[in-house]
Amino acid sequence: NAEYGYDRGKDMQWRFFRDISYLAAMGKAGGGRNEVNPRFLSLFAVFNMVFPHGDTLQHIYATILKGHLQTFKPEIQALAKPLTELTLELYAMIVKELPPTPSKFHYIFNLRDLSRIYYGLSLTLPERYVDVSSFVRVWRNECLRILHDRLISAKDKELVQGHLHDLVNSNFQSESEVVLRNPILFGDYRAALNPETEPRVYEDLQDFDASGALFTEILEEYNQTHNPMNIVLFEDALDHATRIHRVLRMTNGHALLVGVGGSGKQSLTRLAAFAAGCEVFEIQLCRGYNEESFKEDLKILYNKLGIDNQPTVFLFSEGHVVEEGFLELVNNMLTTGQVPALFPDDEKEAIIGNVRDEVTKAG
Repeated sequence: NAEYGYDRGKDMQWRFFRDISYLAAMGKAGGGRNEVNPRFLSLFAVFNMVFPHGDTLQHIYATILKGHLQTFKPEIQALAKPLTELTLELYAMIVKELPPTPSKFHYIFNLRDLSRIYYGLSLTLPERYVDVSSFVRVWRNECLRILHDRLISAKDKELVQGHLHDLVNSNFQSESEVVLRNPILFGDYRAALNPETEPRVYEDLQDFDASGALFTEILEEYNQTHNPMNIVLFEDALDHATRIHRVLRMTNGHALLVGVGGSGKQSLTRLAAFAAGCEVFEIQLCRGYNEESFKEDLKILYNKLGIDNQPTVFLFSEGHVVEEGFLELVNNMLTTGQVPALFPDDEKEAIIGNVRDEVTKAG
C-alpha cells in the first residue's frame, strides 16, 4: 500500500509514502457541520466518545469543590453539591438553547468550560468569603465570565442572564439581592502595585468607584514607566479591563477581543497586563515580514517565558496577520502551548542547558 505525489516545496520532488495509517476526528453533524458520507466512514474503525453522564459530572465537580471548601465555614461547605447541580443545569440549558450555527460557530461549550468555572471558584479564600451570599456571588461571576461573555447577541445574553437569575431566586432567595447585584467585578488587582508586600486576593471589588480608583492609580504608575496612555476609565472600560485582567491572571488564559478600531482594546490590554504583572510582547512588522520572521519572533517570546521566566502577554492583532499561516501557528499555541518544529536541535540543546539547573532545583 503506497501513496505518492509531488512535494509542494520548491523542488517539487516526487515522493512515495508507504505503510501509512490515517487518524481523523470529527464532531456530530449540526451547527454548520454536515453529515459524513457512510462510504467514507466505512474505511475507518470508528470509536465514539460519548459525553459523560450527569451523575458522573456531578460527582467529579462536586468532589473538586468539596475538597477546596474544606477550610471554609460549614454553611459554605454545604454549597458544593447544590452549586454543582445548578452549574450543570445552566450548562445543559446553554448547550440546548444556543447551539453553534454558521454565524455563531464559536458557540461550542464543553467540559473545558465547566473546569474553568471551578478553577475560578478554587481561587477563593476562606478569609474573604465568609457567608453564603458572597460565595454564590462569585459562582455567578464565573458562570458569566466563562459562558455569558462568549455570546454575541443581546437576545442570547438575556436568555442566559434570565436563567441564571431564575436559578438564584429559586435556590437562594434570601441571598438573591446580594448575589444578583450589579455591577459584578471580581479581580485581584487591589494589590497590583505592591505584590511583594500584599498578597493578591481574588475578591469582589463591589462597584465602579472602587474599581475606578484602583485602575486610576495603576494607570498613573504605568504612565511613569511606559509610553503614557490617555485613557478615560468610564464604566464600560473598567468592566472590560477587569475581565481582561481576570483572564490574564488565569493559568493559560487567553481572550479574543472584538470591537471597532480605536475602541481601546489594545490600551486596556496593556493596562490589564501591567496590573497582572506581565510584560507585553508584540511583533514589529517590516517590509518582507513572513512566516519565518514570525517564527523568529516566537522564539524570542518562548525564550522570555521559558528561560527568563517572565510572565508575558502576547498581543496579536488583526493587523499582524500578514499571512494566513500565522493563524495556524497561533492556533497551535492556544491548543497545545507550543509551535511544532520551532527550534532546531542545536538551539534546543542550548535551551536545555540554560534551564537545567533550575529544573534540578525544582526536583
